[in-house]
Amino acid sequence: MNKEERHQLIINKLRLLDKVDYESLSNEFSVSSDTIRRDINELAEAGMIRKIKGGAQPQALIPVSYEERERYGNAGKRIVAQKAAALIKDGQVVVFDGGTTPFLIAGNLPRNIQLTVITHSFPIASLLLEYPNVELIFAGGRASRKSKITTGFEVLHKYNHIHADIGILGIHSLHHEAGVTDPVYEEVEVKARIAAMSDQLIVVPTAEKLYAVSNYTICRPDAIHTLVTDLQPDDPVLQPYQQLGIQLR
Repeated sequence: MNKEERHQLIINKLRLLDKVDYESLSNEFSVSSDTIRRDINELAEAGMIRKIKGGAQPQALIPVSYEERERYGNAGKRIVAQKAAALIKDGQVVVFDGGTTPFLIAGNLPRNIQLTVITHSFPIASLLLEYPNVELIFAGGRASRKSKITTGFEVLHKYNHIHADIGILGIHSLHHEAGVTDPVYEEVEVKARIAAMSDQLIVVPTAEKLYAVSNYTICRPDAIHTLVTDLQPDDPVLQPYQQLGIQLR
């Protein structure tokens, strides 16, 4: 087994486990603990896992800026977008979070769909302006050039007075115990409000965002109605989420 294969297996294990340790990986891969330590050091330096005493924990892999996310993982995001768009039906009130996956979901909606859409995302608002049967409500506020969204009091004030059938939440990190978390403090309050204002919260991560934890909490796992990923619903990776009663797509 070469180094690249070991690296991929370590990452795959951290999609299923909360942590791995040097000794167990050394025994499983039939290499020395020093070799595993070097592997983990390299993966941690690349930002792909988090190094801890005696081993490693998952680390969210997704870049933060909109432009970086737009280039990242497009194949998986397209699968998620197609699945999630199929869950949205005529006559619903839907709130769209910012981010590239919610944008792709909006772009997969039928051209003639009849919806009320609320969003604080500039790209989504611009896209859905062209949909003739979509009533669009844009939540203005402080503009983020990096994320292409608005944030702050004005957005929260708007969302405090709206109740949605469905919330589409773009997420950075999801863990079956920690819930949905994010590294960007300025976006957390708005995302948390989307979770609270929606009858059905749909979270839309690609597989590498699972079993990862970031700095700030958005919502607990029991707030999630549906989890849409690029995996098959019966994938063992998703079993802990199914056990929580979350619908899988």
